[in-house]
Amino acid sequence: MHRTSIKIATLICVVLAPGFAAAQEPYSPLVPQGKLRLEIRGEYSSFSYRYRTWTEGSSTRNGLEALSDPFSGPAGSRVFPLLSPAEAAVREALGDDYSISLGTMTSFMEKNTARVPVSFDVGVFDWLTVGVVVPAVQHETEFAFHFEADSTGANAGFGPGGGAVSVFLLGLGTSIDAYGSYRDVTCATDPSSPECADATAVLDDALGFQSGLVAMYGTMFAPLGSSTGGLALQARLASLAMAFDAAGVTDVPASMPLADAFLTTEQILEMVTDPAFGIGAAHTLGQWRALWGLGDIEVRADARLLESGAPDGPRHVIAGAGARVRLPTGTQDDPANFLDAATGDAQIDVEIRGWMNGRWTDRFGLWADFRYGIQMPGTTERRVFDPNFTFAPMSSQLQLDWNPGDYQFVELSPWFRLVESMTLVAGYRYFRKGRDSFTRTATGETGSGQAAGALDPEILVPHSGASSSRVTFGMVYNRAVPTRDGTTGGPLEIRLQYRGVVGGSGGNVPKTGAIEAGFRFFRRLWGG
Repeated sequence: MHRTSIKIATLICVVLAPGFAAAQEPYSPLVPQGKLRLEIRGEYSSFSYRYRTWTEGSSTRNGLEALSDPFSGPAGSRVFPLLSPAEAAVREALGDDYSISLGTMTSFMEKNTARVPVSFDVGVFDWLTVGVVVPAVQHETEFAFHFEADSTGANAGFGPGGGAVSVFLLGLGTSIDAYGSYRDVTCATDPSSPECADATAVLDDALGFQSGLVAMYGTMFAPLGSSTGGLALQARLASLAMAFDAAGVTDVPASMPLADAFLTTEQILEMVTDPAFGIGAAHTLGQWRALWGLGDIEVRADARLLESGAPDGPRHVIAGAGARVRLPTGTQDDPANFLDAATGDAQIDVEIRGWMNGRWTDRFGLWADFRYGIQMPGTTERRVFDPNFTFAPMSSQLQLDWNPGDYQFVELSPWFRLVESMTLVAGYRYFRKGRDSFTRTATGETGSGQAAGALDPEILVPHSGASSSRVTFGMVYNRAVPTRDGTTGGPLEIRLQYRGVVGGSGGNVPKTGAIEAGFRFFRRLWGG
């Protein structure tokens, strides 16, 4: 990046060397009749935070979240949904609250995007320009992950399994059956007696304890024997044994098998990628860089509708309208790769716009742009799961019919001309996108997982809308007819800008900072 910055600065100095340049507007959708405008831009953006919306029951809140937050903190059921059954089973066995954790995660994540759109615009008439934009896109995710399991942050591990569990459950079941016979005899004498009520309560408690343990041993995980949850389970077993002993039932197992080892970092990473654990991620938690890919190609047209004042005069206002269509040439992100990003939406967009470029003094002007976009229906593959969970299970991956919400944005960009060839620009853009709608495809086919019929794509809707505010500042250099040593060069424009998102709300609005450098070259195709 440092060498690239030096090259850009050197190139700008070389171009600025000629002593004469005719003034041009810093924003110009139109190209003179018979001319071709070739524009090559390089855009580099990055972000490590995002604005997003959290939903908890009926409550909703917005805020700024680090990309690393879902991958940091306790490795519990909010990170690995496959821990939820074990967590619920222990709660049932204890008759009390319990939160499972395999350890503590610490991470850092930053997403970077390099985008090189190449555009060709031709002036059909002085008032009409048509063109095409072909973007090349590359995404990279920097990800550093650290996992630590100790007695402070971990209370569970892989369950014991094997014959020890079978022997324990058999012994527990036998003792419960024996106590059930005792309760039946007690209640047969007098069903309304306190002794019958007490025996029934103890039996119900034992059956709930047994049900929770059977469910827990049916999962891959169990509390560590030395953890608070493990000790509480052993205490429940001891309390049950005392109650049974009073009834003459003395064959309750003395202890239960529980997890006896912390998980390692390698095992955590394996849980993310190995389909046996239910997540089946296509990429592990580490650095990821995609190959260069084609984004959504854009075909566009702009027309002048109104002009006031002379182009070379102190006051000049031009207004127009345009339309563009984005083709489904990009690729959506891989739902099985939690570090991936899309090169495009891969569905058709139709956009209309109105714009104005005005100059009221020799040095000051304003660019205004309004756009309304209609996103045509398409298909998408998503993991239909609560977005508040870090790793959605692969069983939730579905092929969906997708109807994206419409979008609008308004941009206002004042500019100030320092000298004939150099203009400072600034700007503010507000963007808003409506919510999407999702339905399962008519064929009912799933993606790579075996999705259950109960999965409802409606869970994705609240997180699909977004709004954001962005500021821009930079400079534009225009060289119209440079003359030096008696030679004449062609028109050239150089643009260097910074763009930053300063506010947002919705399911996922990146707090992006971006540097953009672009060149525009003009060549005559026909005419005098």
